[in-house]
Amino acid sequence: MKRLVFAIIMSALFFALLNFVYCNLDQATFAYPVVFKFRIPVVLSEGFQSVALPLGFILLISFCLGMVAIALLEALPSFYKTLELRARNKKIRELERELTVARQLAGVDKPGSLRA
Repeated sequence: MKRLVFAIIMSALFFALLNFVYCNLDQATFAYPVVFKFRIPVVLSEGFQSVALPLGFILLISFCLGMVAIALLEALPSFYKTLELRARNKKIRELERELTVARQLAGVDKPGSLRA
């Protein structure tokens, strides 16, 4: 979780820094307009079209989203380990309860306790 928060903060800082650099460049550098189009030939013949976005802005956004995506991919194994650990702890508690019940039925005290 710490890595994800760190990646989001770093992404925001890089976004602000690179946006500052991008806005201070001349118009010919990264101002090439890019239009995204989406159409399905039979179902959606007209399709959808985005507004013209500058190439520099698209590169900046993709870089920041990539930073966050890498942090998420690195965090996934720890989420699975946490779920696995919880399942094992639950199984241990169930087995301890069964052991306690079995000892009570047999009339045996816990090991280490002294009988008088």
